[in-house]
Amino acid sequence: MTHQNHRIITLLLALLLVGMAALAQPIETGDDVIAQLRQNAQRIEDMEAIIVVETFEDGEVSLTQRLQLSLLQPDRMRQAYLEPEYLAGNLTLIVGNTMWIYIAAADTWFEKDLSELSAAEQPWLVFRQFLRDAEDEFADYRFELQPSEAGVFYLVGSPTSDEAAYGEIQLWVDPETFVPTRRRLFDVDGDLLVDLHILEVEQVGESTYVARLMETYDEEGTLASIIRYEELTVDGGIDVAIFVRPVEDDDE
Repeated sequence: MTHQNHRIITLLLALLLVGMAALAQPIETGDDVIAQLRQNAQRIEDMEAIIVVETFEDGEVSLTQRLQLSLLQPDRMRQAYLEPEYLAGNLTLIVGNTMWIYIAAADTWFEKDLSELSAAEQPWLVFRQFLRDAEDEFADYRFELQPSEAGVFYLVGSPTSDEAAYGEIQLWVDPETFVPTRRRLFDVDGDLLVDLHILEVEQVGESTYVARLMETYDEEGTLASIIRYEELTVDGGIDVAIFVRPVEDDDE
C-alpha cells in the first residue's frame, strides 16, 4: 500500500464512529442497520475534538498528526492542522457544497465545488458523514445482513454504482450503541485494503456514544495506524462564525 493510499484510507476512517442507543424499532435487514446508523448520528447537533493520528512503519511511529475538527449541522465542517509543524496552520472549511482550503506556507486559499466530485473523489466525506446535508460513504452500497454468532450485526456491502470507492465493505455494528466495532474494506479485485478495529466506546450524552480509540491494520495484519479522539465535546454549542472564510484584501 502506498503512503498516499494509506493517508486517504486513514482519513476515511477518522469520523466513522459516532452512534446512539437504538430506538425501539425492528431491525430486519442490512439497510435497516445502515438507516439506524445514519438516523442516530445525525441527531448530534455539533461536535468538536482533537484527533490524533499515529502512522506506523516497521512497528514504530513514523508520523504523528494532530488536527482540530469542528462540525455543525446541517452542513458545516472545519478542520485545522496542529501538527506536524509543516502542516500547522493549514485549514479546510466546508459549507454546503463549497470547500475552501488554506495552505499556510503559501498564504493561499483554494476553492472547490464538492457537487462536481464523486464520492470516490472525496476522501473527506466521512469527516462529514453525520451532517444532514452531506452524502455519506454508504450511499453507493447495498448492505445485506449476515448470520453472526458474536452478538453483533454483521453486514456485507456491495457496490450499486460505478462511483463506489471500494469493491466490498464488511461491517460489524454493536446492537446497543449502533457504533461499529469493526470494518474491513476491499478493492474491486477482492483484496483487503484495511481492517479497522474500534475500541473504547464511551457514552458522551444521554444516549450518545463515541469510540475514543481506533486501530487500523493493513492487508498483512500489521498495525498501520492508531486514531484517538481527545478533548471531545458533543452538543456543546459552536459559534457559526468559525466556519466563515476570512476575507482577503483581494476579495473586497
